[in-house]
Amino acid sequence: MENTNSLLNYVLLITNLILIWYLFKGKNIKIHEKTQNKLNFTIQPKLLRFIGFFIGQAGIICLYTIFTIISVTQLSCDRVPQNLQAFSIEQKSSIIICELREFDFFDHQKSQKKITGLIGTRLEKQTKTDKEGKILYTYRVQLLTNRESILFTQIAYSDYFLEEAELIILKIKNFLAQPLDKNLVVKQDDTLKGYAAIGGTLFLFLVGLLIIAAGSFINCNFDKESNSLTLSRYRWFGKLGKAVFLYSLNEIVDIKVESSDSSEGGSVHRVILMLASGETVPLSGCYSSGFEEKQEIVKMSKSFLISN
Repeated sequence: MENTNSLLNYVLLITNLILIWYLFKGKNIKIHEKTQNKLNFTIQPKLLRFIGFFIGQAGIICLYTIFTIISVTQLSCDRVPQNLQAFSIEQKSSIIICELREFDFFDHQKSQKKITGLIGTRLEKQTKTDKEGKILYTYRVQLLTNRESILFTQIAYSDYFLEEAELIILKIKNFLAQPLDKNLVVKQDDTLKGYAAIGGTLFLFLVGLLIIAAGSFINCNFDKESNSLTLSRYRWFGKLGKAVFLYSLNEIVDIKVESSDSSEGGSVHRVILMLASGETVPLSGCYSSGFEEKQEIVKMSKSFLISN
Protein backbone atom coordinates (compact mmCIF):
# COMPACT_ATOMS: atom_id res chain seq x y z
CA MET A 1 0.00 0.00 0.00
CA GLU A 2 2.80 2.43 0.90
CA ASN A 3 4.54 1.73 -2.41
CA THR A 4 1.28 2.38 -4.26
CA ASN A 5 0.78 5.64 -2.37
CA SER A 6 4.29 6.75 -3.24
CA LEU A 7 3.75 5.87 -6.91
CA LEU A 8 0.51 7.88 -6.99
CA ASN A 9 2.21 10.86 -5.35
CA TYR A 10 5.02 10.76 -7.91
CA VAL A 11 2.55 10.50 -10.82
CA LEU A 12 0.50 13.44 -9.54
CA LEU A 13 3.63 15.50 -8.87
CA ILE A 14 4.99 14.90 -12.37
CA THR A 15 1.57 15.58 -13.92
CA ASN A 16 1.19 18.86 -12.03
CA LEU A 17 4.71 19.97 -12.93
CA ILE A 18 3.99 19.29 -16.61
CA LEU A 19 0.71 21.21 -16.39
CA ILE A 20 2.36 24.18 -14.67
CA TRP A 21 5.16 24.18 -17.25
CA TYR A 22 2.57 24.06 -20.04
CA LEU A 23 0.62 26.97 -18.52
CA PHE A 24 3.65 29.26 -18.25
CA LYS A 25 5.99 27.97 -20.97
CA GLY A 26 3.86 25.95 -23.38
CA LYS A 27 2.88 27.34 -26.78
CA ASN A 28 -0.70 28.05 -27.72
CA ILE A 29 0.22 27.99 -31.41
CA LYS A 30 0.31 24.79 -33.42
CA ILE A 31 2.02 25.23 -36.79
CA HIS A 32 0.69 22.82 -39.43
CA GLU A 33 2.62 24.10 -42.46
CA LYS A 34 5.26 26.77 -42.93
CA THR A 35 6.75 27.20 -46.41
CA GLN A 36 7.59 30.11 -48.67
CA ASN A 37 4.06 30.17 -50.10
CA LYS A 38 1.97 28.81 -47.24
CA LEU A 39 1.61 29.45 -43.53
CA ASN A 40 -1.00 27.42 -41.67
CA PHE A 41 -1.30 27.53 -37.89
CA THR A 42 -3.95 27.15 -35.19
CA ILE A 43 -4.32 29.28 -32.08
CA GLN A 44 -5.40 26.94 -29.29
CA PRO A 45 -7.10 27.73 -25.95
CA LYS A 46 -4.14 27.06 -23.68
CA LEU A 47 -5.78 28.16 -20.42
CA LEU A 48 -8.87 26.02 -20.96
CA ARG A 49 -6.65 23.08 -21.85
CA PHE A 50 -4.78 23.56 -18.59
CA ILE A 51 -8.03 23.68 -16.60
CA GLY A 52 -9.44 20.67 -18.46
CA PHE A 53 -6.36 18.52 -17.89
CA PHE A 54 -6.12 19.68 -14.26
CA ILE A 55 -9.71 18.58 -13.59
CA GLY A 56 -9.18 15.39 -15.58
CA GLN A 57 -6.24 14.37 -13.42
CA ALA A 58 -8.64 14.14 -10.48
CA GLY A 59 -9.94 11.10 -12.34
CA ILE A 60 -6.58 9.47 -11.65
CA ILE A 61 -7.30 9.77 -7.94
CA CYS A 62 -10.71 8.14 -8.42
CA LEU A 63 -9.09 5.28 -10.31
CA TYR A 64 -6.57 4.97 -7.50
CA THR A 65 -9.38 4.49 -5.00
CA ILE A 66 -10.74 1.66 -7.15
CA PHE A 67 -7.42 -0.21 -7.14
CA THR A 68 -6.43 0.39 -3.51
CA ILE A 69 -9.06 1.76 -1.15
CA ILE A 70 -12.16 -0.06 -2.41
CA SER A 71 -12.12 -3.61 -1.07
CA VAL A 72 -14.16 -6.57 0.11
CA THR A 73 -13.35 -7.89 3.59
CA GLN A 74 -14.52 -11.37 4.57
CA LEU A 75 -14.30 -13.06 7.96
CA SER A 76 -14.83 -16.85 7.85
CA CYS A 77 -14.97 -18.68 11.18
CA ASP A 78 -15.24 -22.36 12.11
CA ARG A 79 -15.97 -23.76 15.56
CA VAL A 80 -13.46 -26.59 16.01
CA PRO A 81 -14.12 -29.04 18.91
CA GLN A 82 -11.27 -29.87 21.24
CA ASN A 83 -10.56 -33.41 22.36
CA LEU A 84 -11.83 -33.01 25.92
CA GLN A 85 -14.35 -35.26 27.67
CA ALA A 86 -17.83 -33.77 28.15
CA PHE A 87 -21.30 -35.12 29.01
CA SER A 88 -23.25 -33.04 26.51
CA ILE A 89 -22.79 -31.07 23.30
CA GLU A 90 -23.16 -27.82 25.21
CA GLN A 91 -20.34 -28.81 27.57
CA LYS A 92 -17.91 -29.76 24.82
CA SER A 93 -14.99 -27.40 24.61
CA SER A 94 -14.26 -25.82 21.26
CA ILE A 95 -12.03 -23.19 19.76
CA ILE A 96 -12.98 -20.73 17.06
CA ILE A 97 -10.55 -20.43 14.17
CA CYS A 98 -11.09 -17.65 11.65
CA GLU A 99 -9.60 -16.39 8.43
CA LEU A 100 -9.72 -12.68 7.68
CA ARG A 101 -9.25 -12.04 3.97
CA GLU A 102 -9.28 -8.83 1.97
CA PHE A 103 -9.95 -8.61 -1.78
CA ASP A 104 -9.57 -5.68 -4.13
CA PHE A 105 -12.25 -4.34 -6.47
CA PHE A 106 -11.37 -6.99 -9.08
CA ASP A 107 -11.64 -9.88 -6.57
CA HIS A 108 -7.88 -10.39 -6.26
CA GLN A 109 -6.81 -11.31 -2.74
CA LYS A 110 -4.77 -8.55 -1.11
CA SER A 111 -4.18 -10.03 2.34
CA GLN A 112 -4.99 -13.02 4.53
CA LYS A 113 -4.68 -13.48 8.29
CA LYS A 114 -5.44 -16.51 10.44
CA ILE A 115 -7.09 -15.77 13.79
CA THR A 116 -7.02 -18.54 16.39
CA GLY A 117 -9.21 -18.36 19.46
CA LEU A 118 -11.68 -15.60 18.67
CA ILE A 119 -13.42 -14.68 21.95
CA GLY A 120 -15.14 -11.38 21.23
CA THR A 121 -15.47 -8.18 19.30
CA ARG A 122 -15.89 -4.52 20.14
CA LEU A 123 -16.47 -1.15 18.54
CA GLU A 124 -13.65 1.34 18.99
CA LYS A 125 -14.69 4.99 18.84
CA GLN A 126 -12.20 7.65 17.81
CA THR A 127 -12.57 11.42 17.71
CA LYS A 128 -10.86 14.14 15.73
CA THR A 129 -11.45 17.83 15.13
CA ASP A 130 -11.73 19.42 11.71
CA LYS A 131 -10.44 22.88 10.72
CA GLU A 132 -13.65 24.54 11.90
CA GLY A 133 -13.39 22.97 15.34
CA LYS A 134 -16.18 20.47 14.75
CA ILE A 135 -15.73 17.10 16.44
CA LEU A 136 -15.90 14.14 14.07
CA TYR A 137 -16.31 10.52 15.11
CA THR A 138 -14.97 7.42 13.39
CA TYR A 139 -15.40 3.80 14.37
CA ARG A 140 -13.40 0.59 13.98
CA VAL A 141 -14.48 -3.00 14.47
CA GLN A 142 -11.93 -4.96 16.50
CA LEU A 143 -11.71 -8.76 16.69
CA LEU A 144 -10.48 -9.99 20.07
CA THR A 145 -8.44 -13.02 21.11
CA ASN A 146 -6.62 -13.73 24.37
CA ARG A 147 -3.42 -12.43 22.82
CA GLU A 148 -4.31 -9.59 20.50
CA SER A 149 -6.93 -7.40 18.89
CA ILE A 150 -7.21 -7.27 15.10
CA LEU A 151 -8.90 -4.63 13.00
CA PHE A 152 -11.70 -6.04 10.87
CA THR A 153 -11.03 -3.41 8.17
CA GLN A 154 -8.23 -0.90 7.76
CA ILE A 155 -10.66 1.88 6.87
CA ALA A 156 -12.68 3.40 9.70
CA TYR A 157 -16.46 3.76 9.58
CA SER A 158 -18.03 7.19 9.65
CA ASP A 159 -21.26 8.08 11.47
CA TYR A 160 -23.12 7.44 8.23
CA PHE A 161 -21.96 3.78 8.18
CA LEU A 162 -22.12 3.17 11.95
CA GLU A 163 -25.13 0.84 11.65
CA GLU A 164 -23.14 -1.29 9.22
CA ALA A 165 -20.35 -1.70 11.78
CA GLU A 166 -22.84 -2.48 14.57
CA LEU A 167 -24.50 -5.15 12.42
CA ILE A 168 -21.15 -6.89 11.87
CA ILE A 169 -20.48 -6.88 15.61
CA LEU A 170 -23.96 -8.25 16.31
CA LYS A 171 -23.46 -11.16 13.89
CA ILE A 172 -20.13 -12.08 15.48
CA LYS A 173 -21.50 -11.87 19.04
CA ASN A 174 -24.51 -14.01 18.13
CA PHE A 175 -22.19 -16.66 16.70
CA LEU A 176 -20.01 -16.65 19.82
CA ALA A 177 -23.09 -16.98 22.03
CA GLN A 178 -24.49 -19.98 20.11
CA PRO A 179 -22.23 -23.02 20.68
CA LEU A 180 -24.25 -25.11 18.24
CA ASP A 181 -23.42 -22.79 15.34
CA LYS A 182 -20.51 -24.31 13.44
CA ASN A 183 -19.70 -21.65 10.86
CA LEU A 184 -19.84 -17.90 10.38
CA VAL A 185 -19.22 -15.75 7.33
CA VAL A 186 -19.29 -11.97 7.67
CA LYS A 187 -18.57 -9.77 4.69
CA GLN A 188 -17.96 -6.05 4.28
CA ASP A 189 -18.51 -5.30 0.59
CA ASP A 190 -17.55 -1.83 -0.66
CA THR A 191 -17.79 -2.56 -4.38
CA LEU A 192 -20.76 -0.19 -4.73
CA LYS A 193 -18.37 2.58 -3.73
CA GLY A 194 -16.10 1.31 -6.49
CA TYR A 195 -18.81 1.75 -9.09
CA ALA A 196 -19.39 5.25 -7.73
CA ALA A 197 -15.66 5.91 -8.11
CA ILE A 198 -15.79 4.72 -11.72
CA GLY A 199 -18.71 7.05 -12.31
CA GLY A 200 -16.77 9.88 -10.68
CA THR A 201 -13.76 9.13 -12.87
CA LEU A 202 -15.80 9.19 -16.07
CA PHE A 203 -17.56 12.37 -14.94
CA LEU A 204 -14.28 14.18 -14.25
CA PHE A 205 -12.79 13.05 -17.55
CA LEU A 206 -15.95 14.21 -19.33
CA VAL A 207 -15.91 17.60 -17.60
CA GLY A 208 -12.25 18.06 -18.51
CA LEU A 209 -12.93 17.11 -22.13
CA LEU A 210 -15.92 19.46 -22.33
CA ILE A 211 -13.87 22.36 -20.96
CA ILE A 212 -11.14 21.74 -23.54
CA ALA A 213 -13.61 21.28 -26.39
CA ALA A 214 -15.55 24.42 -25.43
CA GLY A 215 -12.47 26.56 -26.07
CA SER A 216 -12.26 28.57 -29.26
CA PHE A 217 -9.83 27.23 -31.88
CA ILE A 218 -8.78 29.68 -34.60
CA ASN A 219 -7.08 28.37 -37.74
CA CYS A 220 -5.19 30.86 -39.92
CA ASN A 221 -4.25 29.68 -43.41
CA PHE A 222 -2.16 32.16 -45.40
CA ASP A 223 -1.75 31.12 -49.05
CA LYS A 224 0.26 33.24 -51.49
CA GLU A 225 -0.63 31.02 -54.44
CA SER A 226 -4.32 31.87 -54.09
CA ASN A 227 -3.51 35.27 -52.53
CA SER A 228 -5.91 34.52 -49.67
CA LEU A 229 -6.23 34.20 -45.93
CA THR A 230 -8.75 31.63 -44.75
CA LEU A 231 -9.76 32.23 -41.15
CA SER A 232 -11.67 29.38 -39.46
CA ARG A 233 -13.19 29.59 -36.00
CA TYR A 234 -14.61 26.51 -34.31
CA ARG A 235 -15.32 24.80 -31.02
CA TRP A 236 -15.91 21.14 -30.11
CA PHE A 237 -12.97 20.21 -32.38
CA GLY A 238 -14.97 21.35 -35.40
CA LYS A 239 -17.55 18.55 -35.02
CA LEU A 240 -20.41 21.06 -34.88
CA GLY A 241 -19.25 23.08 -37.86
CA LYS A 242 -16.90 25.99 -38.48
CA ALA A 243 -17.26 29.69 -39.16
CA VAL A 244 -15.02 30.37 -42.18
CA PHE A 245 -13.97 33.83 -43.38
CA LEU A 246 -12.00 34.50 -46.57
CA TYR A 247 -9.82 37.58 -47.11
CA SER A 248 -7.46 38.65 -49.85
CA LEU A 249 -3.87 39.14 -48.75
CA ASN A 250 -3.97 42.49 -50.55
CA GLU A 251 -6.64 43.63 -48.07
CA ILE A 252 -4.33 43.22 -45.09
CA VAL A 253 -2.74 46.54 -44.16
CA ASP A 254 -1.27 45.59 -40.80
CA ILE A 255 -1.15 42.87 -38.15
CA LYS A 256 -0.59 43.95 -34.57
CA VAL A 257 -1.23 43.26 -30.91
CA GLU A 258 -4.08 45.29 -29.46
CA SER A 259 -4.00 45.85 -25.69
CA SER A 260 -6.67 46.80 -23.19
CA ASP A 261 -6.80 47.43 -19.45
CA SER A 262 -8.02 44.51 -17.38
CA SER A 263 -10.67 44.96 -14.71
CA GLU A 264 -8.37 43.06 -12.34
CA GLY A 265 -5.42 45.32 -13.07
CA GLY A 266 -2.73 44.98 -15.72
CA SER A 267 -3.32 44.50 -19.42
CA VAL A 268 -4.86 41.91 -21.70
CA HIS A 269 -4.15 41.51 -25.39
CA ARG A 270 -5.36 40.10 -28.69
CA VAL A 271 -4.03 39.86 -32.26
CA ILE A 272 -5.91 41.85 -34.90
CA LEU A 273 -5.77 42.30 -38.67
CA MET A 274 -6.14 45.82 -40.06
CA LEU A 275 -7.86 45.76 -43.47
CA ALA A 276 -7.74 48.40 -46.19
CA SER A 277 -11.47 49.00 -45.68
CA GLY A 278 -10.79 50.08 -42.11
CA GLU A 279 -12.28 46.89 -40.70
CA THR A 280 -10.56 45.27 -37.74
CA VAL A 281 -10.52 41.46 -37.69
CA PRO A 282 -9.50 39.81 -34.39
CA LEU A 283 -7.46 36.64 -34.72
CA SER A 284 -7.78 35.89 -31.02
CA GLY A 285 -11.24 34.98 -29.77
CA CYS A 286 -10.99 37.39 -26.83
CA TYR A 287 -8.54 39.47 -24.86
CA SER A 288 -6.19 37.47 -22.66
CA SER A 289 -2.79 37.65 -21.03
CA GLY A 290 0.37 36.52 -22.77
CA PHE A 291 1.70 39.47 -24.75
CA GLU A 292 4.84 37.65 -25.88
CA GLU A 293 2.88 34.77 -27.43
CA LYS A 294 0.67 37.15 -29.36
CA GLN A 295 3.67 39.18 -30.47
CA GLU A 296 5.16 35.94 -31.79
CA ILE A 297 2.04 35.40 -33.93
CA VAL A 298 2.39 38.95 -35.30
CA LYS A 299 6.07 38.52 -36.15
CA MET A 300 5.53 35.14 -37.81
CA SER A 301 2.60 36.43 -39.90
CA LYS A 302 4.36 39.64 -40.95
CA SER A 303 7.54 37.75 -41.80
CA PHE A 304 5.56 35.45 -44.08
CA LEU A 305 3.70 38.31 -45.82
CA ILE A 306 6.81 40.38 -46.60
CA SER A 307 8.91 37.43 -47.76
CA ASN A 308 9.29 36.85 -51.49
